[in-house]
Amino acid sequence: MTDIGMVLGRLGTKLVTEVAPKLEGDYSGGHAAMAGLMSVMAGEAWDGAADRLFTEIGEIRSLLQQGGMAVDVPESPSLKVSDLTKERDFLALNLIALQASVETREDEAAKMLNAQIWVHLMKTAQARMPSPPVFPDAEG
Repeated sequence: MTDIGMVLGRLGTKLVTEVAPKLEGDYSGGHAAMAGLMSVMAGEAWDGAADRLFTEIGEIRSLLQQGGMAVDVPESPSLKVSDLTKERDFLALNLIALQASVETREDEAAKMLNAQIWVHLMKTAQARMPSPPVFPDAEG
């Protein structure tokens, strides 16, 4: 069982299309449907997590370099999501410090970098948003 995204997706689809409708009108039906939706979204998030983190890390390192910040955050020892998350989180602390310093400046370079940082933050927030799952019609 190596495709966790697929497993969570199938489990979620089963809960939404087969289990929840049979519990319709029952409080449990809502719980089954919600668990199904969460499973599908978790599968999607799991599938893209390493790629998203890798992209964020590269963008943060680039922004820090543009800001002239020397960063002593080592690269992740592996592509495990937990390792990539630690690297991204340490880099994000540096990015916060950089943004705090450029937000107080009035020069054009600082304004441009601040705008780039905000674009990065908006892109990463959007990348974390789950897409709405599409389910086949429920079985009756």
